[in-house]
Amino acid sequence: MQVQENFVHIPKDLSLIKQKFLLGLTKRQAIGFAVGLVCGLPAFFIVKAIINNLTVAIFAMGMFAIPGIMYALFNKNGMYFETYIALLIKFFKKPRVRKYEPLSALKAIENQIEYNRLKRILLNADVDVPVFDNKKVTLFEKITSKHKK
Repeated sequence: MQVQENFVHIPKDLSLIKQKFLLGLTKRQAIGFAVGLVCGLPAFFIVKAIINNLTVAIFAMGMFAIPGIMYALFNKNGMYFETYIALLIKFFKKPRVRKYEPLSALKAIENQIEYNRLKRILLNADVDVPVFDNKKVTLFEKITSKHKK
């Protein structure tokens, strides 16, 4: 069988095909590029008039146009730019360390009893455990405690 070179691949899921709106762009892309253009052009002319440096003016235009262009083109794992940014912000606002919270008071008491039992066993066996009662021990304290013995 020969492979045809002039064919169009049609995805099996037809919901992935976006309807074109203007000049081969979807509505979202057309709106995003328009917003980028509306924000970028005034920035270009204002910066060029103030600084009179073309390189800096083009850089400023790009910086002002990037949000609109990202709105138009960004699509990661089926999420658009604004959804993805909202999830990123929500992720970075949450605390990094999970705090242990038992489901019930009885479970917390059982965990404390088990902790105390294991602690007694370790102390009776003369096992050197640097952390007890949630006291954090620095590396310097560990080194100095080994030299004292």
